[in-house]
Order: sequence, then C-alpha cells, then structure tokens
Amino acid sequence: MFYMKKHSILASGVSCLLLAGCGGSDSSSDVPVSIVSPNISGTPSLASVSTYQTTSMSKDIEECSKAFLTNNSCDLLLIKPLGFNKENVTIEQVQERLVVSHQWMADSFIEALEEINDQDLLNLFKPLNSIVISYDIRPSFYTTSTASMYIDPKYVWRSKSEWDSIHKQEDYRNGFQTEFQFDKAQRYVHETTNHYVSYSNTYTPLRNESRDASHIAPGLFRLLSHELAHANDFLQEHDLTQIPSNGYINDYIHSLKKLNNELIERDPLTSKLLDKAAKIAFRGDSMTNEIRQLTGEAAGDAFEADKAAAFYSYSSPAEDVAMLFEAYMMYKKYRALSDFAFVSIPQTENFSCNDWVIQWGQRSRLSDDGVQDRAVFIASGILGKSESAIRAELASLPADPEMLRAGQGWCSSQKIMNVNPESRAIVSAESMTGFSENTRYLEDLEN
Repeated sequence: MFYMKKHSILASGVSCLLLAGCGGSDSSSDVPVSIVSPNISGTPSLASVSTYQTTSMSKDIEECSKAFLTNNSCDLLLIKPLGFNKENVTIEQVQERLVVSHQWMADSFIEALEEINDQDLLNLFKPLNSIVISYDIRPSFYTTSTASMYIDPKYVWRSKSEWDSIHKQEDYRNGFQTEFQFDKAQRYVHETTNHYVSYSNTYTPLRNESRDASHIAPGLFRLLSHELAHANDFLQEHDLTQIPSNGYINDYIHSLKKLNNELIERDPLTSKLLDKAAKIAFRGDSMTNEIRQLTGEAAGDAFEADKAAAFYSYSSPAEDVAMLFEAYMMYKKYRALSDFAFVSIPQTENFSCNDWVIQWGQRSRLSDDGVQDRAVFIASGILGKSESAIRAELASLPADPEMLRAGQGWCSSQKIMNVNPESRAIVSAESMTGFSENTRYLEDLEN
C-alpha cells in the first residue's frame, strides 16, 4: 500500500523544471481514446502507465511517479532514490524504476542505454525515484516533487507502429514566442566532419522510417545529460547519502542548497536583457516593448559578452546548469561541438532551411573561456571529478569559438571549416539512406 500525506507542492520545484515486464502494450491501437486532451500545458495525464517490471516496489514506484499530478510528493518511508547507498548504478537497477505506457518504450530505452555504455551517465540516475516514458509526455522534464524524470517517447521510437502510438502535440512553450523578431537554433556537430552526431526524432516516410539503438543513442544521451543534470543539481550526491528515513522527498530537496545556487554565488550570468527575453520565450512571462523590438543581432551581442551555453540558459538557474553540463557531456562522449544562433524568421509559408538566416551565431560555445570555466565547475560538482580531470577531457576543444557568418542560411552554415572527411562511428544523418537534412533541421529550432 502506498501511504501519502496530502500537502502542497512548492511551485518553484515544479514550474521551473516543467519548462522541465508489463508496461502496457506495443500496439498503437492502445492509445487511450477516452482522454480528449492527455497533455495540458506540458502536464501529461499518465493515465496508462505501469512499471516495466513487476517487483514488490511496483505499486509504490508507479504511484510516486504520478504524485505531482495531485499536488503530492513521495513518502521516504516507502521509496528512496534508486542510487541511495549505491556506488555504481546498473542498467538492471534502472529497469526496476522504469514506468511506461507501452512496453516498447522501455525495451528501446534499455537497448539505447546498452548502446551508450557509459557508467558516468548511469551514475547520474542515482537521485531518481522513477524514470517515466509515456505516449503523452511532451516536453521531457524533471520535477522535485517526485524526484523523477519524464521522457518524451519521440526520443526512443524505432518503427512506424511505435511512432503512431505517440500522442502528437506541439511543445506548449511554442506559444510564448509568437511576438519575437527572431528565433533561435542549436545543433551538435562532430568536430572534424561537421556532421550531426544525432539523428532525427521525427518519423518521415521513405526518409526516416526506422531506427535502431545506434541511431537513438546520441540524441537520447543528449536528453539524459540535460534532465539528469537537473536531478543531480537539486539532489547532490553528498545530500543523497544523508537522505532521511521519513518525510517527503520534495520537502527534503527543498531544504538543500542546490548546485545552481553555488554557480550563482561563484559566477552568475549578467545579461538582464536576455534574462527578460528568455523568461518570456520559455516561461510565458508577459511580452514587453523592449523585447518585442529586440533583434537577433542585439541578442547575439549581449549573448557573446556573457557566459551562457545557450539562450535557454537564461530561463532559470537550473537550465543554466543543465545546458552547461549537456555541452560538456556531448563533447566528452561524441566530440560534438554546439552550434548556436539567433536566426531570422522566414516571411513565407514555403520556406526552406536556408530561409532561417543567421543574425548572430557561434560554433563551439564551450571554447569560450568564461563558458568553459562555468561548465568545468558544474561537471566537477555533478560527477565528483576534479576540475583538472574535467579540463583534461576538454583539452582538444578549439581554442576559441568560431563565428557563424551573419547572412548565411542555417543549413549552409553547418560546414564552415575545411575538414578531414575521415569516417567515424556516428555516421552523418544526411549520408544515411532513410535520413534527410530536410526533416532534421526543423528539430534544431525546437525548444
């Protein structure tokens, strides 16, 4: 039985992070038809989820994963994070905490973790009570109320039938950005080939009809690095070892000093302009005339003078941490450099990739000294490695960021340097049969 005391969830614990076997059926016909709106403003219904594996903890894990929907938290008498008192997390331990709406989601997720084969990543699961993948989750998020991570299944589909079982809905945050004069774009490209390191998450007939674990792994790794950064920011390992035997997980996490607090004290972001703009773009604050008139060029000037990894970093201190850690992990694992740009918005319905014209952009933002210093501090804090060890992993980064040429189209800007076209383990998306730049670039513009 799951005992839960009704109490109010602290708004900051949920809102800032929502932005963010027997686990159901593989059939797309099992998408519940009785739910008219299974996702309201980013909050999924989770009406069809169950644990992937049946254990003595299954009921507690499942009910904990849904507690935030009724303004509840998870009782520490019944469930503690999966890494409590564990040195290294295994894939088998992650499986025990998986909660899914369709069994294929868990099967694919586990296959991808095996393909990724990264103990650093697995250990980042320590602060989690559950990992939830459901047909109605969009966007992915982490919340302190359950100490759980919620994954959009677009990251793990492998076939048309699996794609068809996912609820199709735009990210609710897109509605916050309709009055901006510019858009933002980001992608990760390999340092020597400039090819994408991840594959499209969108099913497209003939171009992108099926994927296996090797295709899913890089994009899922990026997502997990980001969301697990939240989990380890809010519940650091030294606090995880001191977790009490009773009470509620949200109350315990709320009482702690967070890694993002430490970053603010040590080396905060300084652009008030971009702080205002990001809170409108990603959190739905009211539009102002100042931001309505802001150009991509002016936003880029403010961005270049500061030390953020991406525009999204300004939406909250937690996202600042997550974007820094994501950039570090993608370089360490895949030698991937982040391209980030403020781009113009096409004024035609029949646009192509290069109609998104760069107003300001950079490749390898992590090569900026200020950005790298902050990323090293965050990676050291999350992984428990020395700062010198983290810097050694970044030693082969370009000496400085490379500017993307203003006035150039987004896709044309992908290849800005002379490169050595030698083969690599992660093949470029555009060179793969069944994969196309035409479907891929639109995801660079997503939140």
